[in-house]
Amino acid sequence: MRLPRTLFGRLLLVFLLFGIVMTAALLYVMQVSHSQFHREFDQTVNRDLARRYVAANFLLTDRNLTASSLHQGIKKLAAANPEIDIYLLDDTGGIVAASVPEVGRHRNRVDLQPIKEFIAGRAAPILGDNPRDESGKDVFSAAPFHVADCPADYLYLVLGRAEDAPGASRMRNTFAIREGAGIIVLAAALSVALSLIFLRLLTRRLSVLERTMSRFESLSAGPNGVAPKRRGGDEIDRLEALFRDLAARIEAQMAQLQSVDAARREMLANLSHDLRTPITTLLAHLESLQMDEQPLSEQERREYVAVAMRQSKRVAKLVDQLLEAAKLDARQIVANPESFPVGDLLQDVVQKFALVARERGIDLTLSVAPAHLRVYADIVLLERVLDNLIDNALRHTPQGGHVTVSAGPNGERVVLAVTDSGSGMTPEEAARVFDRFYRGDLGRSTTSGQAGLGLAIVRGILELHGTTIAIDTRPGQGATFRFDLPGRPVG
Repeated sequence: MRLPRTLFGRLLLVFLLFGIVMTAALLYVMQVSHSQFHREFDQTVNRDLARRYVAANFLLTDRNLTASSLHQGIKKLAAANPEIDIYLLDDTGGIVAASVPEVGRHRNRVDLQPIKEFIAGRAAPILGDNPRDESGKDVFSAAPFHVADCPADYLYLVLGRAEDAPGASRMRNTFAIREGAGIIVLAAALSVALSLIFLRLLTRRLSVLERTMSRFESLSAGPNGVAPKRRGGDEIDRLEALFRDLAARIEAQMAQLQSVDAARREMLANLSHDLRTPITTLLAHLESLQMDEQPLSEQERREYVAVAMRQSKRVAKLVDQLLEAAKLDARQIVANPESFPVGDLLQDVVQKFALVARERGIDLTLSVAPAHLRVYADIVLLERVLDNLIDNALRHTPQGGHVTVSAGPNGERVVLAVTDSGSGMTPEEAARVFDRFYRGDLGRSTTSGQAGLGLAIVRGILELHGTTIAIDTRPGQGATFRFDLPGRPVG
């Protein structure tokens, strides 16, 4: 038998089983109570029956009182009331005469203690021995019996034979069943109705709490999060699983918040450093240009203006990167992909950095195979990705080194890579290289005008295209940044 899956169903099953057990117990109690009632009723109604028989001298005959005449008198008395058994007992409880033949009796002696209690007036019901049954007891009526020349001392009337009558027993049982059934049906109807109301009120609040927590779980997962998994068990089991999952998620989010807070503090420190240096230089040169005490020569003036322009461009570039990173976080930048030959874009980007590479003594090469290779992407955003990757490679490649930009097919996708022969990175550095404001070499990055946002922007743009970027690097062996794009529209 499978248990119901909901708490409501399980509680209802418990209530129903409890009701069945209580019904059986009630029927048993009612049956015993009815039997006890009828015994008490019979004994109370017939309490003076034996005394009246003795007072009426029903056992006396015109002949001398002998055992034979006693039996005849008892039989005459039993014929007048066949529903009772009549016994004459001596002072030890032995049967002197009886309406029941000797072959129908299982014992010839009766315990006198219940008879004495009955005569003393003890409240009914009082059970005495039934000679018809070896161990049975029944209600009775008794009275002292004193007749000259008669060895009997008590008249003992067993009243239980009326219960053995088929008609009376059937009527009593039928009445008990009807009465019990009526009470049980009424009680069951009220119990089920109240149980359903109570259980629904109890489980409804749990269900509302479960739905609320499930919605919270869906919201906390975010638009790109994993869909909430289906959980088995009843409401309590599902709530427990939800609490565990949410607790684990909250712990992870707390750790993430701590990491973000640490990155924010680091970002503010780096940003203030990156802005202070060019602004300080810019202010110093502008103040020098403004001084009248020591006029500058035309050559010095041009040099000061050139330095001020470079520093202004550094500040403008940093601000542009900050705005671009903020827009990527706010999902304000939308990719508009189209199919185009990637070789042409790579050729333009490499040509853009060719002069810088020559000035630094770095060999910048391009490799695209096949030449007609096409990708499906936003051409403007992809150019931004390539600009940042190539610029990063040139800055970290020493004089005499080389940087290679390549593209090649991989099934229905196109793999693009930028490889340099620089100093490479450790695994710890490679794990953080795409974090904002992370710079493995703070001094060199600062002097080059970079704030550690280029690779973070690369990752954000590629996420808009539904892909990721990987890095293959070792200390002293350069680095390769690799990502792939669809070669044609998906779907």
